[in-house]
Amino acid sequence: MLNLVNKEQELFEDRTMRDRLATQVDVLERVKALATLPDGLNVTVEMAANYYEVGKQAIVSLIYDNRLELEEDKLRLLTGDELNSFKEVGVIPKNTASLTLIPRRALLRIGMLLRDSEIAKTVRNYLLNVEETARAEAPQVIQKALTKTSHRMAWGAVRNAIKQKTQIGIMIGLTPAMASLIAMEDTEKEFGTDLSSFKRQIREEGTDTTYTPTDIGKRLDPPLSAVKVNALLETLGFQVRTVEKEWTLTEKGQPYARLMPVQINHATRGVETTKYMIRWKESIISLLRA
Repeated sequence: MLNLVNKEQELFEDRTMRDRLATQVDVLERVKALATLPDGLNVTVEMAANYYEVGKQAIVSLIYDNRLELEEDKLRLLTGDELNSFKEVGVIPKNTASLTLIPRRALLRIGMLLRDSEIAKTVRNYLLNVEETARAEAPQVIQKALTKTSHRMAWGAVRNAIKQKTQIGIMIGLTPAMASLIAMEDTEKEFGTDLSSFKRQIREEGTDTTYTPTDIGKRLDPPLSAVKVNALLETLGFQVRTVEKEWTLTEKGQPYARLMPVQINHATRGVETTKYMIRWKESIISLLRA
């Protein structure tokens, strides 16, 4: 127990140790269910506070004190058009001036630094136990790898194979995500390796590139605002507006879009609800340009 306490204190003080553990983002959902933004990759400050069961100000202060370190984990501040995409689906209030996006890696690092949170403490304990177990098992892992020389490979060759096969897929008209997925599956067979964790990320993010009305408007000539794009999609029969003033797909619009779940936190009522955001496929842009 004393050793774990000492290790936890070392984690607070040692940036190198935090960097070493920052890749273990799967720990977050092993400790507690994690609600994210529609991209499945990022959370807001409010979501981070809810996850660690602390006040919003605790997260704000921690980010202020450790911004440079967290920015290396791709934490960033959204403004302008990027911010408008989130306003359109009701994730944030219309009068929000900026939005801090916190990727999973940065959220995990917050847990390594946040002292007054039982959830953060559980995350740290989990990380330290995983590292201790890995250290104890390292000799056996090395020995196992050495006895299976037929399965060893040069990861550079794997990377190059995936890259070349992905380029071929794109050349024949596949989306980059679909081309990458097929390239990985083929490379698994060629090298006898397991790339399932990488393929799972592609499947979770979806194999279609999708767009918000703001994105679509920028790609039209002349450009249109999100409001006008929504009105045009309604006029053409691809979506309708409900009495609750929410956009919903029509049967005609279904082949051209995907619905993505969005977790909405109602702080005043202490509940979360799920609504669905329409993300439009590339094919809708061609129809609107016609």
